[in-house]
Amino acid sequence: MTWLNGKSEEEWAEIWRQERLREDEMLAFYDEAPWRLTKKELAKKFNLRPTRVSLLTRRRDERRHRERMAAALEMMSFTATAERLWMDLGWLATELEKRANRPTGGMTGPMKSG
Repeated sequence: MTWLNGKSEEEWAEIWRQERLREDEMLAFYDEAPWRLTKKELAKKFNLRPTRVSLLTRRRDERRHRERMAAALEMMSFTATAERLWMDLGWLATELEKRANRPTGGMTGPMKSG
């Protein structure tokens, strides 16, 4: 079966596979030093459309931002739990101290003569 421009399905699959490889190479290059080249220069270097480069880099940056936020939320959750445990431990220590200082019976206070 032939598709657009007389290419077979296998030929198009190979073209798309090669494009995905170029995209992966471009992202790896971009990850090393994102300030090194502009997106237009990246597109030219890796034979990709500039809009595709922008989309891929934006998706990558957004995914990393979400990962950082999830890690921060997890750490905040851990920190909040640790703080709560610390407060509970402080309360428990105070209660134990009160009980240790509480008289255990017998006569308390000054003796009254009567």
